[in-house]
Amino acid sequence: MEYDAVVVGGGPAGSVTARFAAESGVKVIILERRTEIGVPVLCGEGISQRVDKWNMLEGTRWIASKMDGAKIFSPDGTMVSLSKEMAGNETGYVVYRDIFDQELARRAARSGADIMLNTEVTGLIKTNGKITGIKARRFDEQFEINANIIVGADGVESKIGKWAGINTVLKPYDLETCAQYTLTNIDYNSNYCEFYIGKKLAPGGYIWIFPKGENTFNVGIGVLASLSDSSLPLKLLNKFISNHNELKNGKSIRLLAGAVPVAKPVETVRDNLLLVGDAARHADSITGGGLTTSLQGGKIAGETIGKAVESHRFDKETLSIYETKWKAVFGTKLIRDYIVKEIMLDFDDKTLNMLADSLKDYKFEEFSTLSLVKALVLKHPTLLMRLKPLLKLTDKSLKKA
Repeated sequence: MEYDAVVVGGGPAGSVTARFAAESGVKVIILERRTEIGVPVLCGEGISQRVDKWNMLEGTRWIASKMDGAKIFSPDGTMVSLSKEMAGNETGYVVYRDIFDQELARRAARSGADIMLNTEVTGLIKTNGKITGIKARRFDEQFEINANIIVGADGVESKIGKWAGINTVLKPYDLETCAQYTLTNIDYNSNYCEFYIGKKLAPGGYIWIFPKGENTFNVGIGVLASLSDSSLPLKLLNKFISNHNELKNGKSIRLLAGAVPVAKPVETVRDNLLLVGDAARHADSITGGGLTTSLQGGKIAGETIGKAVESHRFDKETLSIYETKWKAVFGTKLIRDYIVKEIMLDFDDKTLNMLADSLKDYKFEEFSTLSLVKALVLKHPTLLMRLKPLLKLTDKSLKKA
């Protein structure tokens, strides 16, 4: 088989990349190892309402509920409330992730992309040191596809990136292990995404409660892998639910487990190759959320592929337009939030309680790193030295802007 581009992975980043490449006239195929796009679900299912402006999806079938904002609870129960405009990328909609993913794939197919399910990519084809295609297996059939560009959209610790010589291995302190129930039969009304932090509750991470409508909620936990073993997240999540009056009588209709990168992005471009989504580590190191950046990055990648095919240039220099653009759109935020993660790991529960108490009545004109740092330093000048890396990064970003 011959294609201009092969996208390995049919998640949001892969489907959006394929769609915008196809819209640019690129002959592209998505290879997905699962038998159904979007199944099993692998995230908390939250995304910013900014997606409405991007023309990525049609209709509303993929929306489970609309959020008014976020509530963050410190270890002692102090609450900081943020409106949806200020609360970040995971608090606008709670989605039906399987339908969400399938809608993105449908838009890719409608634009001209081919999709092949139940297909495992087993290696890259290299000719004279140049990537020229992929090797794959479908059922018992081994086959090859020749292509000018390969896109790794294959998730955490991307094999496509590894085979291309990019270090995609995550250290335990840059990986969150997660577990999530979908609970129903809950007598609790909420239009807010709730986040619970604390060393005892979720070491190096947090617990979330996301409403999905009809007395149903996603209740999950992320724990830093370096601070836990494989069984700890579920143990802590079960304990939280049993101690939470509104949740303890809920009935589980789904249990998920997985891993999320909370790391700095990797190199995303080589000759004839791009990485997108979780494969590129385009996930927020504070929340673990990556849907918004997957859509943004996928669009940039697809458009870059279109220009490369049009010019018949597939070298790193040409494809680096993708890396330059995603860094301009959300790269600084990813680095900033990684620094926030590192700083917060040093905060004990007493400090987290103090910070929440300082912010609970603070009226934010905007919710940004700069406004947050200013608010904290105003209340607690002793934090200045610990927060200095954030101030330096913010100043540097402002100067670039």
